[in-house]
Amino acid sequence: MNLQSFRKMFLSLSGRYDLVDEDYSDNGLQVFIDEGGKFLDRLDETQKSWATRFADLALGESFVTFPYCRAIKEVWAACVTTGRWQLEKKDLQDLMEGYLRTLPAEMSTGVPLYYSPCVTRSVPMKDTIASFESLMGYVEVTDSNYNAVLVNVPTSEDITVIVKGLFYTPLMVEDADANYWSEAHPLLLYMSTMRQIEVINRSTQGVNDWMSSIALEMKQLGMDLVEEIIAEVSQMEG
Repeated sequence: MNLQSFRKMFLSLSGRYDLVDEDYSDNGLQVFIDEGGKFLDRLDETQKSWATRFADLALGESFVTFPYCRAIKEVWAACVTTGRWQLEKKDLQDLMEGYLRTLPAEMSTGVPLYYSPCVTRSVPMKDTIASFESLMGYVEVTDSNYNAVLVNVPTSEDITVIVKGLFYTPLMVEDADANYWSEAHPLLLYMSTMRQIEVINRSTQGVNDWMSSIALEMKQLGMDLVEEIIAEVSQMEG
């Protein structure tokens, strides 16, 4: 179900004509759909909670940025000459102290072995793209919605950084857009959208009623994930 079809369904079920125009375009509903989807993403872990992000790290670069990430779990790297290897996580302070005492332009290139999740937010935020170059010389601050991974050395060749973790479901923007929740579980997305509306209306009873239905549906999705994890496991290790 794409975004426009979801609006039609929402209007039919809820009767909230104030949030959808006559041509089924948005009139305030979109923010509740977006936040409803993100609420479902955070509520429980499902088969679609994990995702992989591939990002190019060019020769001489030491960081990559990417959107929609809730939590970075693993970072791998791959290139033609070395193959594929996993990077070891370090605290940002340890990475800076142990490896990144000089600016990237003054460092020798090499093969990255360590990484750290990195801050991509400056205070105050500026209208134009800010840059860590003036502060640390490592990571461009493109948007506070982005996460970043900083590696311990500017790479000596083009490599692909593979980030595995928990990611938000991409938002629907255009009428023809669809995502996991709208395609696989449109009624669950509807319930979560209605819950967000009740939150804004400060209706505690309404929030609780929708939450009861949502929790039951999400529990079943979580059980599907457990079934997948334990499939073909004949005995416990240890």
